[in-house]
Amino acid sequence: MKIRIQDNSVRFRLTLREVETLEKEGRIERVTRVLNADGPAGVFRYAIVAVPSAAESTLELDGASIEFRLAPADLAVLLDPTQEGVYLRREWSGRDGETQRFMAFAEKDRPGSTCVKPEAWIYDAQPGHPPETRPIPGRNA
Repeated sequence: MKIRIQDNSVRFRLTLREVETLEKEGRIERVTRVLNADGPAGVFRYAIVAVPSAAESTLELDGASIEFRLAPADLAVLLDPTQEGVYLRREWSGRDGETQRFMAFAEKDRPGSTCVKPEAWIYDAQPGHPPETRPIPGRNA
């Protein structure tokens, strides 16, 4: 699983194997241990969690952890082989009256695009080997 944080958005990218693990186990978590020249500086955790009781999906922050908590309807979208992912878009008015926006995404990973590559999801990337891919159902493969 990869994570990208930019301005007011957070994007999680999962291989198909990770999507399968989420379906079976209800959780995918990764840890980044930060080391400086003088030793450990801290741990950053990021996770996607299926929450059967949730009415809607949320993104939660707790210290150096970020967790995408998926409601059942959004988990079903992510598990659909024809869908790319789940997209949360939030908007509100700040104290200054300006509109504030936040987005969170949980998406299936795909190979870097070129005109000659078929549309596919990455299934798994084994160290030292090219990633296996699976065609996206319902698209030209």
